[in-house]
Amino acid sequence: MKHYWVVLLLTFGLAACNDDNKDQQNTDITQNLAPDLSQGTYSVSLETSNELPMTGKYYSGSDGNRLLIMNNDEDRAAIVMSYDAKSKTWQTNQNSPVPINFAHIDQITDQAVDIGSLAENYILSFPSDQSIQLEITSSGEIHSKEKNCSFAGTITKSQMNNVINYQIQNNTCDVLKNNTKGYLVIDEDLSPASFRLVSSIAGSQDGWAFISGT
Repeated sequence: MKHYWVVLLLTFGLAACNDDNKDQQNTDITQNLAPDLSQGTYSVSLETSNELPMTGKYYSGSDGNRLLIMNNDEDRAAIVMSYDAKSKTWQTNQNSPVPINFAHIDQITDQAVDIGSLAENYILSFPSDQSIQLEITSSGEIHSKEKNCSFAGTITKSQMNNVINYQIQNNTCDVLKNNTKGYLVIDEDLSPASFRLVSSIAGSQDGWAFISGT
């Protein structure tokens, strides 16, 4: 396991993680908001004004795309940042930039995700106590099984290990209004959740997926 020590000031915001009044109003950011680490998955922490640091995971793909997820005290995603290597821009769920101290990074074991392995029925649970029943098929389709709201979409392979891309259309589920595209992330630290559904769109939610069996 590699161990890196870095201190980095990022002009980035901790506030307004779930501002529903700014639905999907994201601006692509060309400023470098996080270190350019080699391909792999990393456990990271950020120094904050609190006694304990904020912890999370950093995913770096072979195509140059990157994803950073920092958790709050309940392990829910507070900061989600994604980097697109083609446009060389960042997108973030944050609104108000403030400096962040990037304290340390530890590289951890990871693996590529087989889309077929995720074929199952799930209950997607959110911090607001809302939940959605959904299904993922072996062909990579994802859709709602709810009577009161619906969506349909696809999941696709990512060059970041432990990560799958997703995109949904025709969504009528209010809790997912800012999660139209993003990532399914497998994180053993969140077990028994099979994966978390996150997005770097402003106002997005962190949904944890549990196998429902029905």
